[in-house]
Order: sequence, then C-alpha cells, then structure tokens
Amino acid sequence: MAILRNEGFNVITRPPFNILYLAMNQSSNPALQDVRVRQAIAHAINREAIVSSVYPEGSEVASNFMPPSLPGHNPNVTKYDYDPDKAKALLAEAGYADGLTLKFYYPTNVSRPYMPDPAAIFELMSADLQAVGITIEPVALEWNPDYLNAVQNPGDHDLHLLGWTGDYADVYNFIGTFFARQTGEWGFDNPELFAAFAAADAEPDYDTRNRMYEEINAMLADFLPGVPVVHSPPSLVLASNVTGLAPSPLTDERFYTVEFVAS
Repeated sequence: MAILRNEGFNVITRPPFNILYLAMNQSSNPALQDVRVRQAIAHAINREAIVSSVYPEGSEVASNFMPPSLPGHNPNVTKYDYDPDKAKALLAEAGYADGLTLKFYYPTNVSRPYMPDPAAIFELMSADLQAVGITIEPVALEWNPDYLNAVQNPGDHDLHLLGWTGDYADVYNFIGTFFARQTGEWGFDNPELFAAFAAADAEPDYDTRNRMYEEINAMLADFLPGVPVVHSPPSLVLASNVTGLAPSPLTDERFYTVEFVAS
C-alpha cells in the first residue's frame, strides 16, 4: 500500500469483516475426530508469522470464526498459541508419536480479501505442521469449480483453506453459515452445538441472543472444528483526484458520495 500511496494513488481501507480459517474434516480421517489432534494442529501453526508475512497492515490474528466488530464475538474463548512442543505432546498423547499423514487442499489461481496468496499461506502452514511430525500431502486445485466442489462436499480433504466475507452485519451470517448444521466441509455431527444455534437464532431479545452467541463461540473454541486464522482489511485504490468514498465492510460502497477534483 505504501508503494501505491507514494505513486500518488488514494488508498482507502475497509474495516476487517472477514475470516480465513483452516478447516479440519472429521469424516475424512479418524485421527481428526480426536480433539487432541485438532488441538495439536492449532498449536503447531504460527498464525502471527503468517499474518506478518502475507497480510497487509491492520490485519489481526483471529480467535473466533467471526470478526470482533460484531456483537456475539467472545474474546475470552480458549486460545491456541503457537507452541510446537505442546503440539508434539498432544500428538503423542493421541497415539501419533510416530507421525500422522494428512491431505491438505489449497486453491490455485485465486486471490480473496481473506486469502491474498493461498500458496504462500499453504507453504507456511505446511512447514509448521511438518515441523511437529505431521506429513502433508498437498492437493492443489483450481478455485472454481474444482476446489470449492472438493472442499465443500464430503471427500478426502483432511485440511483445507477457506474463508468468508460477511453478507450483512450479523453473527449468524458467519458462524451459523459454517457450523449450524452437519455439512460435507467439516464432517462432524454435534447435536448439542446445532441445538445451541437453533435456540440462539430463534431468540428475539437482542442482548440475550448476543450472549448466547458468545457461549456458542466458546463452545466452538473448545470443540475446535478448525482454526480461525486472520481478519484482513481489504483496500481500494483510487486515482489521486478521487475523494469522498467511504469504505464499507460489506463491500457495498456508495459511489454517489464520490467527488472528482480537477487536476
């Protein structure tokens, strides 16, 4: 962004309203049904290094599968800090001291606001996982339709990268979209979690509903269906004589506010 500003462009940044996550498919590999293995994967990944090396200024490591700007976000959920030694110990405790092999899917020929360089993110995560004794079998697929069809349906995608930019400012549009029902992407059946979503979605009181979603975010952090990685602020690049455009987290800027200044 600094390069563009130095060349005279007007760069404005949208507030982060997205999430990149590492999904773990519990129906593809029995090892991933063990929460200790999922915890090991979470502790193995150096998310701070990924954010600092791949993402723009203003990006932040995620603790929930939703941006912190939304009510219902819970900053007090269980955290999985980067700790390779703990990851190795958890794998050994789960019976995988001699190693574990996982297929890791990632997309090609695509860039998303929450995933600007999929190959670079994959390489960093893969190196972290291999450093704790997990053998990675990479599977690279074209984004649409091959990749999306492969990872959003039942299959052998043990791990994969995906994310979401919110359609509207509501917690259910994030975590409800991912986890409110059984899907081929995640491959788990958790009636307690699904019931909690149904109850929160039906709750008419605003404050009560948000507290229920805070509890659901705590449930998700403990159940750990995947690893929330980062919230990233997308930027818009305008000519130097364009002013007045207000960035929208929903990517629906109102261009009637724009003014053109004669050079």
